[in-house]
Order: sequence, then structure tokens, then C-alpha cells
Amino acid sequence: MSRLTDAQAMRLGLALARAHARQQQRLDERLGMWHGLDASDFLLLDALARASHGGLPTLRLAQALHLAPSALVRQLMPLEKTGLVARDAGAVLLRPAGRQLHAEAAQTVGAVCAKAWAGVGLDPCGPDALQSQLDAVASGAVIPTPSATPAP
Repeated sequence: MSRLTDAQAMRLGLALARAHARQQQRLDERLGMWHGLDASDFLLLDALARASHGGLPTLRLAQALHLAPSALVRQLMPLEKTGLVARDAGAVLLRPAGRQLHAEAAQTVGAVCAKAWAGVGLDPCGPDALQSQLDAVASGAVIPTPSATPAP
């Protein structure tokens, strides 16, 4: 596969940002309406639900969510107050109420995502390949330094 030009990469990056913003808006609307969550809260609960023993060290959770630890703590406070998560000895734990809410909200997230992808027409191998590519972008694959030539 050939290397993208900077202009192509920019167009793809901006299209990805627009798609992300629209999908987050859809998720925020539905999750808020039906479950009292937003997309970032669902992502946090999802990370904990997927973790062994329903918990993660705080720093590892912050890294998994691409958040600064202080931002994670601010996000955790209302989830703690409502009994969805607990913090204990440097870890964040998913409480039974959080596990239940996550399971219910996952159905909503699945439906919203299925509707968003319905018109795309991915071939049967497409979703796995696309997920791998998006995971590589999210993981911070090697980012080259800007070219020496200044932009016009």
C-alpha cells in the first residue's frame, strides 16, 4: 500500500473527526435519554466491564481512555456518587449497579452503531480490517514529524 500524501492524510483525519463527532452526538443523545450516561461514561464502564475482575488500576484506566489522570478522577466522581463505580487502593472497580447499567446501555450503543454502519456497505472482511486500522490510529502508531517544507 502506498503512503498517503499529507493532504490525503489530512482529509482522512478530518473525515474521521467529523464521523467521530457525529457518532458521539448520537450516542450522547440516546444514552442520556435512556440510561442517564454519555458516550464517555459508557466507554469508562465498558473498559471496566471488559477488565478481569471488573476493575483496573487508575493509571491504566486513564491510559485506556486516553485521558489525563486528573480528567479521569473528575469523570469518576459522579459515577462514584451514583454507585456505579468505586475507587479502592489505586484501582477503579465496577460495582454491580454499574455492571447492570453497562449491560443495558450496551444494547443501546449496539443499536446506534448498527444504524450508523447500515448504509456503509462493508464487505464481510471489512469490519475486522477497518477495526484494526482504527485501533492502530487510536494506539498512536508512529507519527512522523512534519515535513521540512512549510505549508503554503
